[in-house]
Amino acid sequence: MVTEPLENKIEIKIPMKSVISTLFILGILVILAGASTHFIPAGKYMTVTKGDTVVKVYQLVDPAPVPVWKIPLAPLLAVTGKNGPKIIVVVAFILILGGAFSVLIKTGVVNEILARLEHSFGERKTLLLVACAFTCAFLSSTFGMMEEFLPVLIIFVPFAIRMGWDEITGFAIVLLMVGFGFAAATFNPFTIGVAQTLADVQLFSGLGLRVLLFVTIISISILYILRYARKVEKDPTASLMYREGRRKEAVPSSMLKINQVENAKAIIILILACFGLIATAVGVGTQIKIIGDLIMIIMLLIFIIMGFGAGLLSGAGIGNVFRYFGKGLGDFSAAIPVVMFAFSVSYLVEVGLVMDTILYTIANLLEGFGQHGGAVILFFSQMAINFFVPSGSGQAALTIPILAPLGDLIGVSRQTVILAYQMGDGFSNMLWPTNPFLIIGLGFAGIRYTTWLRWSLPIHLTVMAVCIGFLYIAVSIGYK
Repeated sequence: MVTEPLENKIEIKIPMKSVISTLFILGILVILAGASTHFIPAGKYMTVTKGDTVVKVYQLVDPAPVPVWKIPLAPLLAVTGKNGPKIIVVVAFILILGGAFSVLIKTGVVNEILARLEHSFGERKTLLLVACAFTCAFLSSTFGMMEEFLPVLIIFVPFAIRMGWDEITGFAIVLLMVGFGFAAATFNPFTIGVAQTLADVQLFSGLGLRVLLFVTIISISILYILRYARKVEKDPTASLMYREGRRKEAVPSSMLKINQVENAKAIIILILACFGLIATAVGVGTQIKIIGDLIMIIMLLIFIIMGFGAGLLSGAGIGNVFRYFGKGLGDFSAAIPVVMFAFSVSYLVEVGLVMDTILYTIANLLEGFGQHGGAVILFFSQMAINFFVPSGSGQAALTIPILAPLGDLIGVSRQTVILAYQMGDGFSNMLWPTNPFLIIGLGFAGIRYTTWLRWSLPIHLTVMAVCIGFLYIAVSIGYK
């Protein structure tokens, strides 16, 4: 068994083996998505006014199969689709994040942070795990924060290894809990807020059941992570990363000493201030649309300031800071094809005009089930749609105007339709490989998608069962 030691300055380069295995999976999905445009009828929902009511009516349109020669080019052509600007911003965000954290790593700042965390929580690991996991879930549930936690992951994965856990534990404490908090949303403006507005439901109403869902899901998830962490801590060979020969060793204690970096306190204050600015911008963005639309660009600027500011404060010199930043850009460049492949699936079903046909089929399927069965079908259909549309607010805009009125027809309240949407969309974010947030996070942590699927499938199945139970409760009580 050969382990991979961490270097003096922790590496965050995305492993090429993880990139290749992920691209292989995504490549198959791209081919299937392109092929679907040749077999699924093209159709669109048209907005029609009937008296004082505006409704959406499905109509077949001329077939628009994606030419076979275009399917392999989909990752490039996706930039020309409606998600083009988002792809560019996501790629820029990842590269800038890599550059900024490369500076923090090469100047020893990350080691300094790890040393301080170990000094403060080395004997209270369980408390730290629970506190961090709950905090990530809570902020995601209330403010809709997701991508904002990727920088936290970069620090927390090596810290988890240092605590005797592994990369999967560190990833799960941060991103799994962020994803599940997003799904078990309480005040999330990007899902609950958008969906309730589209469904003409009082904003943030129905809070009681959502809080109960949040407490239930987060408690189960923390126990699942804690059980695995203790298992790995007791027997390192129990780690899935160890079995694959990919687990990294902890940073030696001799390398984790406090105040080894010049102006360490000032640098940490700068980093905390930058994260505070990001949190503030996210909060303001929930109230001011233009801030919300520009949040990724705002974060880019803040990370540039953080990286260069910390590097200069550490005494590295402007030349070295630029060199470290450039190396980070190169190390994270492997994420570019992953992002483009992930977005190309939604691009193909978009230009092939088959997404609305899929939605229409689901709508017809609902009419054959009762209230409880219909609610469950809504949940699984939202999971399926999230495979093609990995955007909470985008999925709400696509599905809620169509499915909410259908819920009225089968006796499922609009609040329950929204509950099915938020759970189906949110929980599958941490399951589908078409979600760039998941794939890039796994790349940062050095975890293969297949390894993640193997580890997370039990908790996902458990969560699905809980979701079905809550939908049955919602239908039974006439959830409003």
